Amino acid sequence: MILRSLCITALILLPATAHSGDLTVNAGDVISAVSGYQNGDYYRAVLVNNDGDADLYLFSRDINEIHLEATAPGIAVTGIGGSDAALTTTDKGALKVQSENIAIGRHRWQQTLTIFHRNGRFVVAGYTYSFYDTLAVDANGEVLTGECDVNLLTGKGFLDGKAIRTNLKALPVSEWSMDTSPPECSWE
Repeated sequence: MILRSLCITALILLPATAHSGDLTVNAGDVISAVSGYQNGDYYRAVLVNNDGDADLYLFSRDINEIHLEATAPGIAVTGIGGSDAALTTTDKGALKVQSENIAIGRHRWQQTLTIFHRNGRFVVAGYTYSFYDTLAVDANGEVLTGECDVNLLTGKGFLDGKAIRTNLKALPVSEWSMDTSPPECSWE
């Protein structure tokens, strides 16, 4: 609860450079918040519930001031079957945005977006998606599953263990939504 209060206080007090006016968020709408360092630069990430979508706010520090650097409305979904989206960081400071549906319907899935700070902006640099279909089975009677893992900086990845290449490049977080994915990560 203290972490949520600190994040909300920071959000309320900071001028929103990406919006007109001040940014305000209800404490109950904060899903997850983390801080980290990438390339020696400090950042703070806050994930906020917005009617089932999760909006991401990314802050950076310039000397002693923290500024809103990027927003990503609808970057993830949250609250499906009680599963909230979440933020984590890696040992190297990369930000991970995780969302899932592992409780409702036949199509269960997990998605992780890896976000890096490159060339002065936050970009979605990695995409990992896995699923299983609770009703579909293969010839061996195994539940139908799939996984796609792509590095959007290099274009290299894997679809169900087989090497693939994608033309989808790393996008600024503000341009990513839950409907965005590499076209090569399709099982249709």
